[in-house]
Amino acid sequence: MGNKKRGHYCLACGDYLANEKFGGTGHGKHLCKDCKRKGRKVYSESNSDYDRELHRLSKAIRNCMILYTEDGNFFLFEYQRSRYIIRNDFDSDIFVYQEKTEQKFFISEALQKNKVLMEVLYKKYYDTMENGYTLDYEEVLEDGSLKISKKRRQHLDVILSLQHLR
Repeated sequence: MGNKKRGHYCLACGDYLANEKFGGTGHGKHLCKDCKRKGRKVYSESNSDYDRELHRLSKAIRNCMILYTEDGNFFLFEYQRSRYIIRNDFDSDIFVYQEKTEQKFFISEALQKNKVLMEVLYKKYYDTMENGYTLDYEEVLEDGSLKISKKRRQHLDVILSLQHLR
């Protein structure tokens, strides 16, 4: 019927867990057995919404890559099976790549800039840089046999379509 999560959400650890992981009053307090045993505290309601969204976006945004060009640097990532691009200064709009249209890039309506999203993007950007998932635009144009993973090869279409973004 929908994408309803099974089990309960633990306010302390931020995960959806099976009903069996909650004991007695744990269901009502939204505190799993492990967190209760470890003495973790439950965050305030406004904080938990922020934490939930942070946790959800951290898992959903993946296959990140940094692209260096003459005009500037770009951060490419995947979210819900779509490919996105933003300048690495994070001041520009977030663009979604549409492969089957003449105009390849559109301003994303699905990802609106907000504090949680920007925090996740900053973290993913630095993790990506630390892990060495970077490309130089000139190398992409010159070399057809780049040594990047299959998951990140999907970004090659985006990279080769960058002239549409300018």
